[in-house]
Amino acid sequence: MDALDGVAAPTIVVGAGPAGLTAAYELAKRGRPVLCLEADSIVGGIARTVEYRGFRFDIGGHRFFTKYERVENLWREVLGDELLTRPRLSRIYYRGRFFFYPIRPFNALAGLGLWESFLIGTSYLKAQLRPHNPEESFEDWVSNRFGYRLYQHFFKTYTEKVWGIPCSDIRAEWAAQRIKGLSLISTVMNALFKSRGLQVKSLIEEFQYPRLGPGQMYER
Repeated sequence: MDALDGVAAPTIVVGAGPAGLTAAYELAKRGRPVLCLEADSIVGGIARTVEYRGFRFDIGGHRFFTKYERVENLWREVLGDELLTRPRLSRIYYRGRFFFYPIRPFNALAGLGLWESFLIGTSYLKAQLRPHNPEESFEDWVSNRFGYRLYQHFFKTYTEKVWGIPCSDIRAEWAAQRIKGLSLISTVMNALFKSRGLQVKSLIEEFQYPRLGPGQMYER
């Protein structure tokens, strides 16, 4: 309480990104005075949506997916019918071709060719026989599960382009959270047995997405 006028001092939240705005929103719902501070003129942090010449752009891909009902209920509470359900379609443009992500074996085989696919398989077997131990970096973690050659083709350039630092400088723990439960074998098994209902849990088929982009959630 403010000793001068008896008014409760506000809780200060630094940063109007997803975490900061959620904290401020929950405090406000409980009747607590709150002040959220943001240095940028746009809220949402790296999950914001930027408008340019009548178009809306995401800063990277931000899907809304959770296994927790409480979190999804919060999204629905904020956006209502503006939170749409969309099928997942992720592709990487590489060497003049589109490759599905997560990788689909037959699509990769057609795009890379038999010889390169053979080298990828050999690289994966080598990684199983002589894995990086301990796993210290993103490079180590991905190479152990997909082989070094496939890591170079699909993971290295994309990750370094998005984050701006070498994969060897990104911690393995971060990779374990971002690519949880996936390996070359699990990806192949998912492609072969998907029709039988044996789908890898990490390979979601659909997700929630605000009608006007992720920034719409935080602009509310």
